[in-house]
Formats: sequence, structure tokens, C-alpha cells
Amino acid sequence: MPPVSPRPAGPARKPSGGRAWGGFREAPATGPGWKARWGPSLHGLGWRIGETLDRDERHAAGDTASLPRLAAELVAKRPDVIGATGGTEAKALQDATRDIPIVFMQMAWDPVAAGLVQSITRPGGNLTGFLQSPDLLWGKRLDLLREVMGHPPRRLGFIGNPGNTSFAAQWRNAQEEAARIGAEIKRADVGATGELDGAFRDLADRDALLVQWDFLLVGLSHRIAELAAQNRLPAIYEQRVPVVVGGLMSYGAELTENYRQGAAYIDRILRGAHPRDLPVVQGHRLELVLNTSAAKAIGLTIPTSLIARADEVIE
Repeated sequence: MPPVSPRPAGPARKPSGGRAWGGFREAPATGPGWKARWGPSLHGLGWRIGETLDRDERHAAGDTASLPRLAAELVAKRPDVIGATGGTEAKALQDATRDIPIVFMQMAWDPVAAGLVQSITRPGGNLTGFLQSPDLLWGKRLDLLREVMGHPPRRLGFIGNPGNTSFAAQWRNAQEEAARIGAEIKRADVGATGELDGAFRDLADRDALLVQWDFLLVGLSHRIAELAAQNRLPAIYEQRVPVVVGGLMSYGAELTENYRQGAAYIDRILRGAHPRDLPVVQGHRLELVLNTSAAKAIGLTIPTSLIARADEVIE
């Protein structure tokens, strides 16, 4: 499908915004997101959905294969700007339009290497947005697992979704960090809901687990936590949502500021700014979230020194 241009402005046309999200229509209340930060922030900037700003949405419900179709549908509506969660959504939108402004909220890896922008300071095209953190952080997560386990993990498992644009970079970083501590690492891919139980069977001989952030996997957070407990596997996640619903621990970007600033970029674009002139912003705030009940369920006690450093402890 050829890229679509923004619709022409009419004399009294109401501005419009689109939203492309790889997750589910009903977002977990436990996580940062559109309802928790983006919508209220737009409201604070003077935009009222349905009154001063029209909005159209597309949700992939964890199915990354559907994103090109959903992006094409959204672009065909010719909104003035589109907000996208991460790199997978942003790439699908870029393939559908090179003109409609796009703002990504939580890109997990280098947008220049991904071909989304020309540079961090001068994006140059129709995309700009916000990154999660300076690094992929699997090395730090392995150090945290060592503290909880009382010894370095030796047989690591990695669960990720190959349909996520950051998957290859995440897996490569996890391999490098596993080699650094002398651990063997085995990967199990989950690209559909029905593949999760089989992934855990493939990783039955592991002594610790790394879980990639992905909307499909977030939707499976309860089941992942349940299977990890059944297999007595200490698991660490990239974001807090899986920990709130029963996972052991997470370490990664605290994203609420991304969404607040993302709303400000949406506002600026609606008022005439262009993404090529808005620099990509690097997130810097990281958070450690621990679940002491999940630790007890697999026979672990989280050290008090680690609890003291945590940003949030769920009991």
C-alpha cells in the first residue's frame, strides 16, 4: 500500500489524533499507559477527546502480525498525528505513511539503527518520540537475580516474542551478558498465546528466567507468573506490570514520564510543529520492583539490602 498523506485541513475541521497500540483495548491498570498518563496529560494541555480532538484507535491485542493491517486502517483515516507505543507499532506506521507525524512513546532500542529516524537530535522524517532507557540492561538484571538467588544463575532461560522489533537486539544482549557471567542461556520463542506452556516445558531444566517486555507477554503475565512458580524459576522482567500480578521482580524504565512528555509532543505537533525538528528523548529513570510473596512461593527470601534499594515492594 502506498504511503498516505495527511488529510487536507478544512476551514473549521476539528484536529484528529490516532493511536496504534500492540496491546489490548483494556490496558492493565497496573501499568503506565495511555489512560493513566497520555489522555489526562492531553486534557491538561487543553484537548478534550470528542470535543476539541477526534481520536481513532487500533489495538493489536498482542498479535504483532496484525499491525501492518491495523496501521494501514489508521493511516487511511488521515489523522493529524498518531501516537504509537513502541518500535513495532512505529515501524508498521512508517511503512504505511511517510507524511503523517508519528510519536512513539517507549522505544526499546536504537531508532536510528531501526531506520525510524535519521538521528536522535534531528529525526529528519515524520517520526520522533521517547526511548525507554540508555541500555538494554540484561547485565544488571542478571546481577539482581544473583542477589536474590544467593549465587549466579548457571542455566538461564529467555522468553521473547520474535514478532517484536527489539527481539533480536534483546536476545543478543542477553546472550552477551550470560557469557559474561559464565552462564548457559537457552531461548524459547512465544509468538502466540498457545505457545507459552510449551516454552516452559522447553525451559524445564533452567535455574532462572529472563522475560522480554512485549504486549503479548504482558497479556500472559498471570500465566507466566503461575508457570514460573510451578517450576520454581526465579524470573526477572523488563517492566513492573508482570510483578504486580505475581511475578518475582523487574528492573527497567519507569515510563510514566514518557507518556506525559509524549502528550506534550502530540500537542506541539497539533499546533504546527514537525517531528523532524523534535529530538528523540532518552528516558533515564529506572525502577526496581520486587514481589516478596512470589519469592516465598519459590523458596527464596529477598535480601533486606535489596529491599532497601527497591522503588516498590509488593507483599
